[in-house]
Amino acid sequence: MASLRPALCLAALMLVKLGALAQDPAHPLQPPDRSSPRATLQSFLASADAVGASLRSNYLTQPTRANFERLSTLGNVALQSLDLSEVPPAARAKTGPTAALALYEVLSRIALPAPDQIPDAAQLKPPDGKAPLRWVIPNTEIALVRVQEGPRSGEFLFSPDTVARAGEFYERVNALPYRRPVPQPHLHEIVVAGGGWMVPYAWTQALPPALRAPIAGQAAWKWVGLVLLLGVATLFLWLVFRVSQRGDGVHPFVRALAQFAMPVAVLTAAPALAYLALVQLNLIGSVGAAFGLAMATVAYLAGAWVWWRLAPMVAEAIIASPNIPSESVDAHLIRISARLIGILGTMALLAFGADRLGLPVYGIIAGLGVGGLAIALAAQPTIENLIGGMNLFADKPMRVGDLCKYGDALGVVEAIGIRSTRMRGIDRALTTIPNAALDKMPIVNLTRRDCMLIQAVIGLRYETTPEQLRYVLVKLRELLLGHPRVQPDTARARFVGFGASSLDLEAFGYVTTSDWPEFLGIREDILLRVMDIVEQAGTGMAFPSQTLYVGRDGGLDAAKAAAAVAQVQAWRDEGALPFPNFSPEQADRLRASVLFPPVGSVEAVHTGTGARADAGTDDRDPRPR
Repeated sequence: MASLRPALCLAALMLVKLGALAQDPAHPLQPPDRSSPRATLQSFLASADAVGASLRSNYLTQPTRANFERLSTLGNVALQSLDLSEVPPAARAKTGPTAALALYEVLSRIALPAPDQIPDAAQLKPPDGKAPLRWVIPNTEIALVRVQEGPRSGEFLFSPDTVARAGEFYERVNALPYRRPVPQPHLHEIVVAGGGWMVPYAWTQALPPALRAPIAGQAAWKWVGLVLLLGVATLFLWLVFRVSQRGDGVHPFVRALAQFAMPVAVLTAAPALAYLALVQLNLIGSVGAAFGLAMATVAYLAGAWVWWRLAPMVAEAIIASPNIPSESVDAHLIRISARLIGILGTMALLAFGADRLGLPVYGIIAGLGVGGLAIALAAQPTIENLIGGMNLFADKPMRVGDLCKYGDALGVVEAIGIRSTRMRGIDRALTTIPNAALDKMPIVNLTRRDCMLIQAVIGLRYETTPEQLRYVLVKLRELLLGHPRVQPDTARARFVGFGASSLDLEAFGYVTTSDWPEFLGIREDILLRVMDIVEQAGTGMAFPSQTLYVGRDGGLDAAKAAAAVAQVQAWRDEGALPFPNFSPEQADRLRASVLFPPVGSVEAVHTGTGARADAGTDDRDPRPR
């Protein structure tokens, strides 16, 4: 057996040289010929032989990173001969090499037809133009199929079914002897038992037989290493989780930073764990493919999680600047915008990751065009609430902490979200209102008042005399003008009408406060002082009542009635009866004949308006004497 090894090495080197000579030296980047089954089969075997020769001459004796990367480069030609279109992109890194290795072992152990019996490019151009699309190695189920579309259209590759069943084929022929010279026998067993460049092959060969025995297609020591890696990763994530919990109850930016730590840790741990398990432990076969898919899934989910947490962290970093209060409308608008960006980025990453994992996400999205109308109708409330929320942030009618009246209710704004707004009522009940509904409500922001209104109607008894009424009005005006918390420019007290059971006075004024409890105290003080004024005037507050007067009817005043009749007769005799209207001369003479302010008032004395405007033409003084 030892005497055969130099011959095998020589044959391998010759195959490598033949593979190199197959390429045009003037075009070193020209890809291998796969235009026919013969060319693809030759390229595949030559590439795999080159891998075996490099493994034997370099890597097994010097397991360095450079030699490992050289092996990967040499094996790319063999991998490109496989049709992996039906394998999820995330699983191709393990499924491809495993299938290529199994196929190489199978093709080296079965009888292959002579090269001239394998179709080449010339034989694939029949006169009728109907070139074969498939060629099967005789007496096997291994097929090479022409690619019909895509960037590799026209190339012959090992079919997806062949790739999927490569392991099955190997199990059926692994006991057969080699029928062609190979540079490194039992290449499949070496890969199964060996690891990456950090785990030299000599170390694994020195392990006890029990640790080198295969379990579910993997050497036992690989399962032990996988358990240790998973344990270390779990401990690392647990420590990061404990640290992230310390962000509760602190500044929003610090809390967002703490929440950002966990997804970053998962995103860091998943690729590291995948590299160590798939490359250094060298998990192969279905186990390696499944683990690769699992780690890719975790990595994409972690990436979406990172994006979801990154958006609010950036928002809180912006809000932490001195010019943006934490609970201002601008701060909440920044948070909402960041959340929307986070949602869009998360959805994009999840869609990309699902596509890499083999899920037909883009096909599903394209198919949504058929049911787009139904989805749009179903999403209409959500879109309305989103637009309503944006309107609230744009118009800024309220902010968190404001006391607002919305509809018939009164409450404090606790949160303004993308879909709804939460209001804490005066009964401490929490009400969630969709933004679309809130956007249509009249919102009265009580917190933003610069002052608060006192408007009270004071009803006095009908027994109150005019002089008592004047006294009450004067004292009310003195109270409102003299009170230090009432704006003097807006203060007024007026006699406003005759009620059903009272003489109605109105006290009106703005209190210089926007704090509701303080306003209640000021209003209480003013109302108590009003009660004192009414009591001092010798009258009282009216209440709904009816008074029955019993007395003797004195009849009408005959003298005054006769005087009135005589006056009307005189107007008739003079042709001055003002019906239906006054004559222009009469109207002009009567204009400004009523004295206002009344005689004796402060304003009449100070402004000199106590005399009639036409005193020069009429000496009669209508004022009472």
